[in-house]
Amino acid sequence: MARVRFLPMGLEDDARDGESVFDVGKRLGVVIETACVGKGTCGLCRVRIVEGESNLSPYSEIDEKHLGNVYHLTKVRLSCQAKVSGDVVVELAPKRKRKRGSTSR
Repeated sequence: MARVRFLPMGLEDDARDGESVFDVGKRLGVVIETACVGKGTCGLCRVRIVEGESNLSPYSEIDEKHLGNVYHLTKVRLSCQAKVSGDVVVELAPKRKRKRGSTSR
């Protein structure tokens, strides 16, 4: 069974077949920033892949739409689009600061 570990807190759990990094984190109580609750429309649920890149589904069109085509440099994925097939270690992205005057959705 595939295992997902979240840094910096060190929490980890088994991933069910076809489950996303986002879903595993949600089950563990890991707070991953999101406005769309894992539907791939907001682009906020970013994680950096530390280990196990080949154990995730391929970089998707949705990833590219929100993150661009620089994965090979940043190793950042949308956690809702990264389906787990083997052991993975991910690091939560720092929370993005809102610009003054912006409102939450």
